[in-house]
Amino acid sequence: MKKRVLVVDDEPQVLRALRRNLEARSYEVTVAADGDEALDL
Repeated sequence: MKKRVLVVDDEPQVLRALRRNLEARSYEVTVAADGDEALDL
């Protein structure tokens, strides 16, 4: 079972880089652009 992580950042480039790196390490990644979006998940 993959470990899950939520990444919250307002910089799209940071979100993409973190998602790519974490997925390469077998994490299931969910991203949000801000705190409100994260809370809606």
